[in-house]
Amino acid sequence: MSADANLVASIEALLATAKGYNVDKPDHVARVNMLGQLEALHYQLEDPAEAMFRQLTNYSETSAVRTLRQLNVLEKIPREGSISSKQLAENTGANEEVLTRLIRVLTSTGILKALGGDVYAHTSRSLAFLDTAEVEFWDLCVDEIAPVAYKMPEYVATHESGSIFNPRQSPFSWGNDAEGKTFYEFLLDHPDRLKRFNTAMTTQESALPVLGMFPFTSLLKADADPSRAFIVDVAGGRGQSLLQIKQEIEAAGGNMGKGKVILQDREAVLDAVPDEQIPGVEKMVIDFFQSQPVKNAQIYYLRRIMHNWQDAECRKILQNIAGAMAPDSRLLIGEMVVPDVPEGVDKTVYWMDLCMLIIGGKERSEKEFSALLDSAGLKLIKIWRNKLGSQTVIECHLK
Repeated sequence: MSADANLVASIEALLATAKGYNVDKPDHVARVNMLGQLEALHYQLEDPAEAMFRQLTNYSETSAVRTLRQLNVLEKIPREGSISSKQLAENTGANEEVLTRLIRVLTSTGILKALGGDVYAHTSRSLAFLDTAEVEFWDLCVDEIAPVAYKMPEYVATHESGSIFNPRQSPFSWGNDAEGKTFYEFLLDHPDRLKRFNTAMTTQESALPVLGMFPFTSLLKADADPSRAFIVDVAGGRGQSLLQIKQEIEAAGGNMGKGKVILQDREAVLDAVPDEQIPGVEKMVIDFFQSQPVKNAQIYYLRRIMHNWQDAECRKILQNIAGAMAPDSRLLIGEMVVPDVPEGVDKTVYWMDLCMLIIGGKERSEKEFSALLDSAGLKLIKIWRNKLGSQTVIECHLK
């Protein structure tokens, strides 16, 4: 098929999809599929040199948004109506020319709307930076990760190739003059940055699905022993994910009484979680690099822990859990799984993996998870996938 025919076929396929799309009742999967078609069409039409310089547009856009957020400019633009750059400068104390030049970048990419005469208005895309909880995570990536990412060429030029896999020689540690400390040890030395990190993680966690993948209620029939824990959430933070699982089980008639639902984490983390926020959940202080104290639970749950660590540390965590498991216990790992071949428009797992590379962690493919689990005495049984993105639940049993 000729290039012209390919282009026409792509446009016709997109048109057919658009005709079947209900704007009043949007379907997320259909919307994402249509975005994929649009992206493929864009790539067909875009000149390679244009694609190269588009990377500079992306960088400029991010820089402009972050600077305007720092100056509280987005908050000063009325949600309804418009405002001039002169008025914004007066309201924020910022330089009018600088504001205008930053805002121009965002009007060129559709984040803000230019009305002429240096007058500007919000769009739904700019309002997202005011109304979306995950903006805390966006800020964290831009402020803490991006500066180091741009210095990666210098890092690889000054370090041996294997250094990047040593958490105490990570690009983040190097970029913050803290080689010899892991990312998490560095945060402990900087309480303000640790607090910000924890806040960002909480908002991001809330945006990632917990339910709708592994069928937790399918294990209710096996939950006959009242003395046996049903689920142990290892390093479960503030217990948001665990509460969702508990509520789903109880809604299906499950008895989640005393000792059935256990939240484990470091003492400092659990001390910050009031009991009334996690009713019916038992808190237990642990170090997951030590033996797992709860034996024979139905489910051991690790959500977004593995990607924080290299294989050696992950293997130790997994071995400690495996040592506590009964023959019919399950280990459920909530993580993104890197596809063998990029698919769809969701690129989260790829930029997240770069973030993890910078701080000393790793997103893994199915093959990598299988090998890691095998080395810890576990077997990958099934990957329960989320149809809306890369987040999964990986079901594991003892070998």
